Amino acid sequence: MLPWNFEGENAEPAHDPTMAPHKRQSYEEELANAITHGVGLVLSVIGWIGLLLLSGLAGDGWDLAASAIFGGTMVFLYATSTLYHSVGTPRLKRTLRMLDHVAIFLLIAGTYTPFAGLLMRSGWGWSVLALVWGLALAGLLFKLLSTHRFHPAATTLYLLMGWLGVLFADPMRAALPIGGLLLVVTGGLAYTIGVLFYGWHSLRYSHAIWHVFVLVGSICHYAAVVLYVL
Repeated sequence: MLPWNFEGENAEPAHDPTMAPHKRQSYEEELANAITHGVGLVLSVIGWIGLLLLSGLAGDGWDLAASAIFGGTMVFLYATSTLYHSVGTPRLKRTLRMLDHVAIFLLIAGTYTPFAGLLMRSGWGWSVLALVWGLALAGLLFKLLSTHRFHPAATTLYLLMGWLGVLFADPMRAALPIGGLLLVVTGGLAYTIGVLFYGWHSLRYSHAIWHVFVLVGSICHYAAVVLYVL
């Protein structure tokens, strides 16, 4: 018997008015969900350590802080997602689901953070940080206070935050080589395309497919930070 209780959305009371409508997932689907982001958790922990070592060797305080934030938000997202899809206790599952959604806001802002360092000299860096972290805090409070209501609104905010970078396209082009820009855009597209599968409830394993796109997005942005930012 597996050490986890994969009960999918069946573990959440169908009559609970605080829960947004959600696809009921089979044991096999929930297992795939946990495995895909379990892989992401392992990779993100390894990647976080690598970021801290690289930035520490460079001796740059900003790079170290930005690496800690970026890597930490990745680990938090993959940890909460893996745990959420691995438990069957209804109350714990509800709590982890809320944290899973909060973690998305934090990862988006955390991903912007290393790139904002590139823009500090142009004066855009602090504007980027203030905007994305302000929105992340607003989204976090929204999820905590709404108790899972208005789920589509949160998804819309995720996408808006993710593509706010187009407002800073010119300074980013000036600060980042073409290879880095391609990785950033590819990662953003992976996250965005993944959302289509997230909402495709009639497709079996749609949530796990979304997880794979999230992994691809994270890997692209991680590569951009390691190769072109640090």
